[in-house]
Formats: sequence, C-alpha cells, structure tokens
Amino acid sequence: MAQAQNTGQDTQNTVQITRRILFELIGAAAIGGIIGSIITSCTTNIVSHMGYQRQKEGVTQYTANRTYEPKREITTVTYTQPPVTKTVTETETVTKTVTKTETVTETYTKTVTETKTVTETLTKPSQTTTTTTTVQSPRTLEEILFGNSNLKFKPLRILSAKVVNNDAYLLIEDPPTGAELVIEIPKEYLSIDGIDIEKVVSATGEYNLKNGRNYLVYFVLGREGTKNAIKRDNDRWILDVSNARYNIIISSNKDWKHVYNKIEAVKNGEALVLYPTLHQGPYSSKSVWGGSDQLKKKYGSDSIIIIYQNEKQVEEAMDNVKLASYILGIPDDENPTRHGKLKVVTAATVEYKGRYENGAPIVAVEKYMGTFIAFIHQKGNRLVSNL
Repeated sequence: MAQAQNTGQDTQNTVQITRRILFELIGAAAIGGIIGSIITSCTTNIVSHMGYQRQKEGVTQYTANRTYEPKREITTVTYTQPPVTKTVTETETVTKTVTKTETVTETYTKTVTETKTVTETLTKPSQTTTTTTTVQSPRTLEEILFGNSNLKFKPLRILSAKVVNNDAYLLIEDPPTGAELVIEIPKEYLSIDGIDIEKVVSATGEYNLKNGRNYLVYFVLGREGTKNAIKRDNDRWILDVSNARYNIIISSNKDWKHVYNKIEAVKNGEALVLYPTLHQGPYSSKSVWGGSDQLKKKYGSDSIIIIYQNEKQVEEAMDNVKLASYILGIPDDENPTRHGKLKVVTAATVEYKGRYENGAPIVAVEKYMGTFIAFIHQKGNRLVSNL
C-alpha cells in the first residue's frame, strides 16, 4: 500500500515537472518567434508516454501510462514603432523674363515766321526722341550762299548761261550744298567787245567735247555783293552790280576749294600772276616765254622766261592757252592774253634767276598753285583786280 502511494506521488511529481518544462518551452518558443508585430501561435502537442518500472525485491511492478495534452495558449505581442521624421528637400529653379517697352515722345515747338520744317530723329539706347523744329529759311542771298561761314567769297559753278535782251541769266550751283539758283545781272557786266558769258560757257563745253577735257566755269562772287540782292520768283536773284565784286574763272579743278585757294593766294599777294604763251623758252622743255604785269613793274620788261618745275605743269599751261584761243575764235594763237579779253594765268611763287641775253628776266617756279583762265568783264567791280 505504502509502495503504491509512493509510486503515485512519484508519478505526480513527474507530471508536474514535465508540465513546468512544457510551459517553459512554450513560453520560450512564443517569445522567440514574434518579430515585427507578427502574431505567432505555437501549439505543441507533447505526448509523454512514460513508464516507470521499479522493481524491488519482493515488490510487484507497476506501470503507469498517461497521456497529457498540453493547453493551448495564444500570446500576442505588439510593438509600437517610434515616429519616423523624414526631411524632404526640393529645389525649384524659376527663370522669369520681363520685357519692358518704354516710349518717350518729346515735342518741342518753336514759332517763327517761315514755313520750312525740319524733322530730326534721335535714337538713344533707352528711348527714341523725335524732335520737330520749325526753323527760319534763309532770307537773303548771303545767308543762302555763305550761311554762318567766315568766307569772304565763294566760287559758284555756272551750269548754264543765257543772254536775253540786255540781261544775262546764270544757273549756278553752290558746290558745298548742291543748291541751284539763278542770278540775273545786266549783260554788259558779263561781256567785253562781242564776247559775253553765254559764249564763254558754251565754247568751254565745246572744247571739252572735242578734246576730252573737263574745264568748268566759276562765278567767283564776293560776300559783300550778296547782301542787297533782290529775290524774284523761282529762286531768281537780281544782283546789285553797284556793290557786287566778282570774277569769272575757267579751271580744270572740280573741287571748288582748289579754285578758292588759288584765288585767295593771288588776292592776298602770296602768288604772282604769270602769263604763259605757246612759245617755248630757250632752255629745257620746261621753259616757256610769257609775261607778268607785276614783274614788268619791277624789271621793266614786257617779256619773261618762265621755268616750270616739270613738264606736266608746262602741259597744263599750254592747254589753257589753247582753250583761250578757242574761246576767242583764234586757233593756235600763241598769246591770247595780249587781246585783253581773257588772261591765261599761272599762280606761283618764283625765284629770280637773272636775265636772258635780250634782257628778259628769268624766273623759276618755286610753289606752283595752278594755271587757269580769267574772263575780263568790261563793267563791274572785280573781286581780284589783276585777274
């Protein structure tokens, strides 16, 4: 009986030990299998078949067999993740194009008595300014030809010349501006012994065509004579001949400034006036016979020998002599100047070289300013007296 009790107690103790071990295994399995909020159920069927046999001397053997089915337990483990802070950086590039258009208009008004309107447009980097100004048109011939310049005279190109009854009409061009106008002057102030300005202009044009030349006729007008000119219709001006001073010059120079410089040099006495002829001098081909009013007074001789610097200057002088002879209607005249209607003029500074065997002074050209023809008008005041 006592053995049976002991056996039962041992069995019970064994069962208790086994159950505790089972619970520990189940707990360990449950805790180790749960990761990241995963619910794990562990069910363990443990069937223990244990047999205890105890033999003791004189004790009957008992075998105890029990089957235990462990209790199922579900364990839920919940993990709470800490809040996660995310930083997002976004970069945005914005390009803005601004077009600004500004128009500035400035208007200036100036009241005058004339009706000529001049419009000027000035362009600046930031604005465009349009200026409309009403200005006064020139009211006198002096203002038209000379304006604000300090010129004392001006060579005006004669485009055409026409003599009607007792008046001569000159269509002239102001070389610097290209402006054209008509000057009316009594015929006798532009003529001498049957040769008038119309013939001079037309004969010069004919000579150009026949010989391939380009001579021009200039009306060299002093400034003082333009102040009292009277304006008529169609830009026609009647010149006040009592105050006007002028010369008629024929030159191959197209630039009016060259003509101006030659006349200025003669007028101021910087250059002598020499009259070359077609008669070749006794020295080289660069020498010709001629005359000079100024040297005649100094040396008392009608004839001089002019030695030019080169043959080109001689050729220019000779061609002017031929043109003067053509205008006079006396071909091959060696000295057309002697007739007193046209002067073939070489403007130059000279060096005295002595006298020729007949007593004629010999002069060599130092500074050559050109050769041209001066038309000698019978009446009127000359701008340059020795032309």
